[in-house]
Amino acid sequence: MASRSSSTFPLAHWLAPVALLLAILIGGGGSPAPVPEIILQSATAFLFGLWIWMLPGRIADTVPGPALLCAAILLAVPLLQLIPLPPAVWHALPGRAAAREALALIGQQDRWQTISLDPARTLASFLAMASASAILVMTAAMPAVQRWRIVAVLAAGGILTVLLGAAQLSSSPGSPLYFYGSTAPLLAGFQANRNSTADVLLIAAIAIFALIRHLARSGRSPWSGGVILASGTAALLVMGLAVALTESRTGVVLLVVLAIGFGVFFRPWLRISPKVAMSSLLAAAGLIAVLHANPALNRVVQRFDAGSDLRREIWQDSVYVAQSNAPVGVGMGNFYPSYIAAERLESIGQTVPNRAHNDYLELAVEAGVPGALALVLCLAILLKSARSGLAAPRDDARQLARFAVLALIVIALHSVVDYPLRSMSLAAIAAACAGLVIPAKPDRTANNGSNHHESAA
Repeated sequence: MASRSSSTFPLAHWLAPVALLLAILIGGGGSPAPVPEIILQSATAFLFGLWIWMLPGRIADTVPGPALLCAAILLAVPLLQLIPLPPAVWHALPGRAAAREALALIGQQDRWQTISLDPARTLASFLAMASASAILVMTAAMPAVQRWRIVAVLAAGGILTVLLGAAQLSSSPGSPLYFYGSTAPLLAGFQANRNSTADVLLIAAIAIFALIRHLARSGRSPWSGGVILASGTAALLVMGLAVALTESRTGVVLLVVLAIGFGVFFRPWLRISPKVAMSSLLAAAGLIAVLHANPALNRVVQRFDAGSDLRREIWQDSVYVAQSNAPVGVGMGNFYPSYIAAERLESIGQTVPNRAHNDYLELAVEAGVPGALALVLCLAILLKSARSGLAAPRDDARQLARFAVLALIVIALHSVVDYPLRSMSLAAIAAACAGLVIPAKPDRTANNGSNHHESAA
């Protein structure tokens, strides 16, 4: 096909950061907020189409192979679930007896059916996954030096979340500042789920650490080691407090990852500035002591009462649904109706579980063995890419890989007790970080002026 001038393609490297910022700002409502999701999906599709139009050649010449493979694997799962199957095949699938009997009442039991029990829900899941895959591909196509724009967007998203959260905490119940109807006095930011907000803040804090390290090492910062370490400590304290104010229990536990990130990025200055390091620790301890009587933080402590948590009951019923529909699953997006149909009477309460509160278990329910294989394959690709990135000869490439790995660890750990990837915001963040993990292809435009930036880093 006719190729466009490579000199115009660097403009396309702004499209992934723009798509990511939009996802953070309007993608946090989840399935109960379909209108913002449709807007976000349409905007991402437009940006991706524009990106393809600006390509100087074939996609395979610009995008690293592992990124294309991950995107293809992710999208293959819902697409396979949407292929119509003959009656003899879908009748034999586990968990289809109720569907077969229901269709028999109207004489439609012998029509062709998909693996998905509700194709419309699976199609909606595919569209959401397509948006995340587009961000993955566009991010992976960015040269290493320009990938810091992604990190900057994640840091900015966290700062905007803190500013909005401060306004939310000072507002009255029912304030329109809570975009998704929350009336609780907590820091929600742009998300409907407090756990998603905590993840956004944790990843943003690690992004801030990485940016400070990048600026200091690239020679663009006139700061002394003490000032650099103090700046990182301030980011740690502010973002850590913001995470606590979301009242997310797992978010508070994952502050351990934030502390590890602080050590990873500021280790050189921790060695040369022991006095500043000790002062930082004392300041953190003092802040915790001062805020000990804060009612919002007390509510966080009270929420650690495991006796009021229903996750164990939900997990038990979810395992039953997964086993009943193995090995193919019920179809992406179909957890809720399948769970409600199988929920034990003794576990029914005043709240209606819309998720498994374990993304891995929910994937087993919806996608069965194919979903598990897809997850393992993508993890293997990312782990191999991470090893290359962490061992890269260039310091800035290593720092990008370290940031992305820590960010993905936050999401992976939180997925054990929640469903961060069911938020388009977090799905986009995970996709962007996966794109950062995958080593960039050599920048063909490096001789046009970006070489001196690379060497300075």
